[in-house]
Amino acid sequence: MLNPNIWRSQQQTFDWQGHRISYQDQGDGPVLLLLHGLPGSNWVWHLLWPMLCGQFRLIAPDFLGCGDSDKPVPYDYRLADQAAMLDALLRHLGVETYQIIGHDYGAAVAWQLTCRQAPAHTEAEEPATEPVIGNTLPEQPDDAQQPTDSTPSDTAENKQTDGPQALSMSWLSPRISGDHSGFIWRERWLSGPSGQVIFRRLVSEGLYGRYLERLTGPFSPLTRQRLRDSWELLCAHQGLNALPLLLNYRYEMPQRREWPRMTIPLPLQIVYGQYDPVCRRLPVIPQVNYQSLPCGHYPQEEAPEALVATLLAFHSSEQKYRNGVFSNLKAADQPG
Repeated sequence: MLNPNIWRSQQQTFDWQGHRISYQDQGDGPVLLLLHGLPGSNWVWHLLWPMLCGQFRLIAPDFLGCGDSDKPVPYDYRLADQAAMLDALLRHLGVETYQIIGHDYGAAVAWQLTCRQAPAHTEAEEPATEPVIGNTLPEQPDDAQQPTDSTPSDTAENKQTDGPQALSMSWLSPRISGDHSGFIWRERWLSGPSGQVIFRRLVSEGLYGRYLERLTGPFSPLTRQRLRDSWELLCAHQGLNALPLLLNYRYEMPQRREWPRMTIPLPLQIVYGQYDPVCRRLPVIPQVNYQSLPCGHYPQEEAPEALVATLLAFHSSEQKYRNGVFSNLKAADQPG
């Protein structure tokens, strides 16, 4: 396993509106944009890195307020601002097209980011398909309706017609519903008015470890080293002050009952852990592929090999939209 200190020493930086954004940019080939969750940093991708870095150009930023990026306090951490930061970073790096893999909070930012761009294909080109169900699909809510032709950001003035274009995306253990079903009680407590003061004064490494254990599946017990690494990255640069402010993003997200009426602008796969307490009532979104893995909330750390196989199976089927991004990995997976 790569030492986190070596990982952090390899971070590059980008200035966005006077704030330092740290990111990893390694590899050659088609671009995969890896977006971490909360609490977290781009370090959560380190187990996938050796499996993908030889085939693709991997770009993994630390969100503003996370990891080694600046963590201004007070600050209004809005999803739209994180999406604007990502767009500026991709432009800075000369990226034209890319795929998205977003975990947890990263899925919410990915949704915001892709709603900003014009569709990469026309309505006439899109095949008529039914929702693809893999393994177990979450229960359909009773008040589900047919999808509409727009998303909350789907207006002519908000659409981005130039610049980097996303081709498809996978959401891992996504927290995309603003209601209580997507957050455990500790997180709802921290996102309240007193969350910043309470978190800074009461949360310790031990309490944080029990929180991570609550989210981790039974087959990948939390190690002392993983806890230590995660705690140090959380505490860096005033992280204990920034996290409660970041959790306020749940007030920007649609309610669970609203998601069946949403239209996702790109081919989308949702991957969730069978033992993940925050994904027990995922919303059902039309024409979205759902896959479950035998893990908790962190498939990239608990089941990295199975996750890569799941990503490969989905993205390889999207030949029309992905421009061959995963073809090299598929070839490497074939027996010699």
